[in-house]
Amino acid sequence: MRRKGIPVPKVSILLPVYNGEKFLDETLKSIFNQTFKDFEFIIINDKSTDNSLKIIKNYKDARIMLINNKKNMGFAGSLNIGLKKARGKYIASCNQDDISHPKRIEIEFNYLENNPHIFLVGTSAIYIDQNGLEIRRFRKYDNYKMLAWRMRKSCVIIHPSTMFRNEGIVSFDKHLEYGLYCNLLQKGKNLTNLTNFLIKFRVHSRAMSVYDKRNQEYLRDEVMKKFNDLDDPTNLFNKAFYSIKLLLHYIKTMREKKILGLGK
Repeated sequence: MRRKGIPVPKVSILLPVYNGEKFLDETLKSIFNQTFKDFEFIIINDKSTDNSLKIIKNYKDARIMLINNKKNMGFAGSLNIGLKKARGKYIASCNQDDISHPKRIEIEFNYLENNPHIFLVGTSAIYIDQNGLEIRRFRKYDNYKMLAWRMRKSCVIIHPSTMFRNEGIVSFDKHLEYGLYCNLLQKGKNLTNLTNFLIKFRVHSRAMSVYDKRNQEYLRDEVMKKFNDLDDPTNLFNKAFYSIKLLLHYIKTMREKKILGLGK
């Protein structure tokens, strides 16, 4: 669907919002401060009862497409609503309490343009607390074959850091991003990460990963069981090779944390 008077953008950015007033303004500013300007910003207000809608409406930008859900659809439901409206060649994810690096969209866009064999890309992340202070860093590895192997054990992509191709095959269910990544791998799509730290991922009491931790772990275990039931194409040589690469990556990351004063 073409919005009247608005050219088709190169990137669609999706932001589901539910009672996110505490950090929302900082998140919105990080998107509007991007060096890459050719995007539409699809914000799905999921029946918020706080000042989230007022904060959103303070931004007067033609690139905003505001969707107000008539009833609370939840995180996955809101994302699916946004996906149906997205017109960009690529779709970028964003959470209401996280902060994107100014060059995030530019770097991810250029990477996907130059790597047609990759369907989805995530990035490394700096974890911050509710006051914006750094807690730790997660430097991701950028080997898509190793990532597909490792995905059988844990979710190794950070959702609000992702950008993917708009081919109409992405949808979310109760298993959220982990279920999505595994379904994409089953369809033969390549997923990877960039080592660049392009988002600040906020950890606080109202984050889903904290208040809904037990249920998220249960859903993760469901996905892991389903994925592990499939044939594993990784041979013993590659498993050994990937294990060594992971160990070296871990050692490098630990050294980096000590240099930054983040290690114990």
